[in-house]
Amino acid sequence: MSDFLSNFNGNNYDHRKKEKKEPYNEALEKTKQETKYEKEKDSVISQVKKRTPQEDKEIDRSYKKQKKKKRYWIITGILAITIMLGAFYYQQNYIKVPNFIGKNLTDVQVWASENRVKTKIKQSYNKKRDANTILSQEQNAGSRVKKGAVLNVTNSLGADPEEKIPLPDFMKMNKQQTEQWIKANKAENLSLIEEYSETIEKNQPIRSEIANAEVTPDNYKRKNAGKVYYSKGKQTYQRDIKVPDFQRKSRNEVETWAKNNEIDMTFEEKTSNEIPAESIIEQSISKDEKISKKEKMTVTVSLGKGYVVPNFSEYNLEDAGTALEGVQVQPKGIYTDNLPYGQLVSQSIEAGTILSSKDNLNIKVLYSLGRPYMKDLRGTMVEGGLQKYFHDEFQSKGANINYVIRRVDSDQPKGTVVGMSHFSDFVPLNLTVSIDISLGNLGSAPTSFPNNNSQSNNGENQGTSSE
Repeated sequence: MSDFLSNFNGNNYDHRKKEKKEPYNEALEKTKQETKYEKEKDSVISQVKKRTPQEDKEIDRSYKKQKKKKRYWIITGILAITIMLGAFYYQQNYIKVPNFIGKNLTDVQVWASENRVKTKIKQSYNKKRDANTILSQEQNAGSRVKKGAVLNVTNSLGADPEEKIPLPDFMKMNKQQTEQWIKANKAENLSLIEEYSETIEKNQPIRSEIANAEVTPDNYKRKNAGKVYYSKGKQTYQRDIKVPDFQRKSRNEVETWAKNNEIDMTFEEKTSNEIPAESIIEQSISKDEKISKKEKMTVTVSLGKGYVVPNFSEYNLEDAGTALEGVQVQPKGIYTDNLPYGQLVSQSIEAGTILSSKDNLNIKVLYSLGRPYMKDLRGTMVEGGLQKYFHDEFQSKGANINYVIRRVDSDQPKGTVVGMSHFSDFVPLNLTVSIDISLGNLGSAPTSFPNNNSQSNNGENQGTSSE
């Protein structure tokens, strides 16, 4: 404390005041620094003058040695840097070539892209190497190529598709043997397809197909497509499908269920007066029983109301039309040679047949009209009515009876029937009747007609005369 206060005694205080009041003089300060430098220089010179010649010689040798060593390290450093730069440049611009033989073409392309190397690819068929596999390379593995250079490789196209490879008899080969043959011959366009079979043992051939019909096993080429089918054996399924109650359900509902569950459904049909048409009457597998896929099942579908065809011999021609309600019965009479009038000739549907709405509900029934009878048309029929008479009376009823016209001189009105080869008698089913037609050229008519006794009734044509 006393030391500190002594700084503020009278003399010190005045001296410090003077130092503070003196301004900074730059020239004076520079002079002081130069004076100090001169003093240090004179001191060094004096010390050098005091050294002996031996000391100067030792100092000179040490200096030269240090200088030489320094030069060595500088040169060494420059060489090292140059080598490093060269190595760096080489590493950056030259790339080591891998061994691509046996590798995929994609590997070459990826490597070339990453290392800025161009590729020149030669294509070649090769049975031993798969397609897109490198067969050879021009630059040896391990050598270096400059970036931007071209890498030459040969790529496999696989086996030649145009090469002929006669096919064996696949029907005598199991699946494993065929697979080995395909692999050995690179016949990759031959496909092996498996499918289930109820009759052929597993892995045994079912059939073979070649897509092009013009290709035979003898001229088959590797490029041709084909298929060989092999059995997977019998397909088995779990019995886990519960059968519903189909009673009175619609046929469409059953069909949908069978399709969704892959059931081999058979539909039988039967008439029913109780179950509506297209509804199920019965089923072969009871409800709630479990079955498997592909299992066979049968349901009976209603055809609606059934119509039992009667024996129409129990009816006559007049009553047959109303014998079966709901069915259109068409009774008809026809002439016969040996059946009495009214006897049943035939019915189009056999008695006892059950008809349904899906059947043709039209029944044709024929009854006998006996033998045909030829009326006497003389004086009562004119030529214009003959066509209708013969059709309605005979031809429409199964008798093949026709007529021919002979025009004769007569005093009857022109066109009147004045003569017939057959009349007022039963005639056969096949007959041609000769009819005389008046020319009306002989004046007034007589009171009676000749009975044509000279004409026979044996069905023979007595001839005609033209007008």
